[in-house]
Amino acid sequence: MQDDREGQMQQPQFAATFDADRSEQFGNRLVDLLNQMGLALMLGIGHETGLLDVLARLPPTSSAGIAQAAGLHERYVREWLACLVSAAVVEYAPASQTFALPVEHAVWLAHSQPDFTPGGAFPGAAILAEAFACLMEVQPQVMACFRRGGGVPYSAYSRFHALMAQERNALFDRILLPSVLPLVPGWGKTLERGAQVADFGCGRGRVLHLLAQAYPHSHFTGYDISPPEIAQAQTEAEQMGLVNTRFRLADVAGLDVAGVYDYALAFDAIHDLAQPEQALRAIARSLKPGGSLLMQEFAASSRLEENLDHPLAAWLYAQSVLYCLTVSLSQGGAGLGCMWGKERALAMLAQAGFGAVEVKRTTADPYSDYFLARLSTEA
Repeated sequence: MQDDREGQMQQPQFAATFDADRSEQFGNRLVDLLNQMGLALMLGIGHETGLLDVLARLPPTSSAGIAQAAGLHERYVREWLACLVSAAVVEYAPASQTFALPVEHAVWLAHSQPDFTPGGAFPGAAILAEAFACLMEVQPQVMACFRRGGGVPYSAYSRFHALMAQERNALFDRILLPSVLPLVPGWGKTLERGAQVADFGCGRGRVLHLLAQAYPHSHFTGYDISPPEIAQAQTEAEQMGLVNTRFRLADVAGLDVAGVYDYALAFDAIHDLAQPEQALRAIARSLKPGGSLLMQEFAASSRLEENLDHPLAAWLYAQSVLYCLTVSLSQGGAGLGCMWGKERALAMLAQAGFGAVEVKRTTADPYSDYFLARLSTEA
């Protein structure tokens, strides 16, 4: 008769090697993680309810005063404030029982702040905290994919997409024209004269809206696979009175456009696609001889060991599992993930036909690489 113990997983042997200090340190990290998770959820609520913006503009105020200014129930607001005080985000004066959000914290959290953004701060951190809560909602679906394969479709992330659009707007409203466009010598003057520009994976079109306003003699076309995103992009363009933009529903990988555009953009998009290699080849075909692509991706290496010191590595790999990777795999795609890295990106751009590629950085967006990829001047 087979021994009952046969085939059972062997238990790790701790007796001779167990490091109690190391174990305690790891336990402390988990305790801190619980605190940070709670804070992230509360920051998300603060963003969605407007509480962070209210705090940013008020002097030290009681919980009742804050609740009244925000139009919310005081008891919920008071408990929410207690979390933020415990996490050293909000300051509390026991004698007066008032709460205040320091300006040094507000520049990271509140949209009502002026353009005072030292150290690369931007008012998008609370949006990302709310995005964390959104990704928790799809976690059960992603866990099922761990077992059966496949992925979670793009359509399951409507709330996440809305938050990412807010984050994208907060970023590019601040940096696109003064900091990103100057990375590309000559683009500004050409756009002033008039050029054809395409944005591949344009989402709700904010980048093209900003460019179309600034360069009325140029024409801008946005492509995206999501009907709601394209509809929103077109609606906002009409509300802004723009006559030099258009938005098209299309899978970039299957796009049949040749020699039309002077410049192409692909911001935070290529890694999400099912067929990124085909998409890059399609983008290259769409450009005129001598045309160029500006592609934004997270600044990372294709090698895990070189990302261990990245300040956002754990968050980005987690976001990749819960969104970037799974939306690609849901279409039978490559599943690059958002940390696909500079080395792989350079190789794929070369394979797509771009003969010269430069990797550019700006202090205004320290977590991104901007790939300037040029075609040969020959047809």
